[in-house]
Amino acid sequence: MREITSYASSYFSMTWLGPRGYPQQANAGRCYFTGMLGQLRHFGEDDVLFADGTSGDGFSFRWCPAWGAPAFNGGKGAFHEIWEYTPRILGFRSHWEEDPEGGFDEAFAKLTALIDRGIPVQVGLHYSLLLPFGAMSSPRIAFQKETMKSSGFGHHVVVAGYDLQRQVVVIWEPNDLAEHARYECPISVFRQAWAEAGQRQDDQYHAWAHHHPWGGEWSLHDGYGPYLMVWVEPRRDPDWDIAAAIRDSFRRNLKILAGDYPKPYALFGNQWQIPHWETGAPGMARFAEAVLRGEVEDALSPMGERRPLFVTGNIPNHGVLGRRAAAGYLQRVAAELALRGLDATAATRAATCMSRSSELFQTLRYETDLMKAGELVRCIAQLELSALAAMREGWGEVRRLGQPEPALA
Repeated sequence: MREITSYASSYFSMTWLGPRGYPQQANAGRCYFTGMLGQLRHFGEDDVLFADGTSGDGFSFRWCPAWGAPAFNGGKGAFHEIWEYTPRILGFRSHWEEDPEGGFDEAFAKLTALIDRGIPVQVGLHYSLLLPFGAMSSPRIAFQKETMKSSGFGHHVVVAGYDLQRQVVVIWEPNDLAEHARYECPISVFRQAWAEAGQRQDDQYHAWAHHHPWGGEWSLHDGYGPYLMVWVEPRRDPDWDIAAAIRDSFRRNLKILAGDYPKPYALFGNQWQIPHWETGAPGMARFAEAVLRGEVEDALSPMGERRPLFVTGNIPNHGVLGRRAAAGYLQRVAAELALRGLDATAATRAATCMSRSSELFQTLRYETDLMKAGELVRCIAQLELSALAAMREGWGEVRRLGQPEPALA
């Protein structure tokens, strides 16, 4: 048995509990990024919220009426842009690979070699196949297994061990409580799930049932794979400087919140060829007004019924968790400014706005009435517009990071 047992201390949970608690309302999301946060923590970045906030994921919003529900996540681009940017700006080197020429054998050899080096690996797969094995240790996964009987959905997990004699891999579920997150899965099942992440069947893309509907049709997963792997190399650049990292990521996050980086996550569309989309805090405000004018409807399922947009879609979970990270990031920015004798007032104000936004998202997650949900989104948008104004105000101080420190009185 080869296992990175110390990953138990590095694991970072992306779970928050709704009114009925665990496991029925153990809300989670952003699995595409949680494993990387655990890896960064594993190799020395203790401030996970700061690491999360550098990604820009928690500052983003996008909505296109032609393509379905709003997404309160995505950062500057697709998943791999987050996987590449975040470790680099934090002084680490990352990799993402998929679809090797040698298929499963080559991919699995790479996976086990990384684990042998003490490197946990995030993988993307057809998670429905793993539910029976996760259910043995996780009440949350057991609940999912019972309530999503014919489900098909993509998911990212971390592999931190393997046993060739027993023919199992060690899985860490990123969206659970730490005490239930580790389980073992047969390599044969893992192999099938890892291959099926590609979502191709009969020589065409095939949507999985119960993946969120857009306009009466099931949607696809992120389209990565087969054999997607994401990992971080252990050694941090000894010359890494947090001031330089903040200076770069703050400007980037400001532009994401402003909607200046409009490419929506996992959607490689050309912005000059689609009808319309809204991005950033200004776009969210316009989206809220569209909801309140009756121009946005609850999701139409493939079975023909309308599903509450902000409940069944599960999308506000990303807002809860992403905005929590955005607030943590801005709090760290404020602390670093103050440490250098710079004015942290605006950054602190922005952090307060994003923290309040996260709290309102928890209410939005359970709001079935579309008009009431629209009012909540309007309130969230106003908070994030205030955060944007504060970040613009604070940019002048952040720009001074890395310059000679002012003399202290």
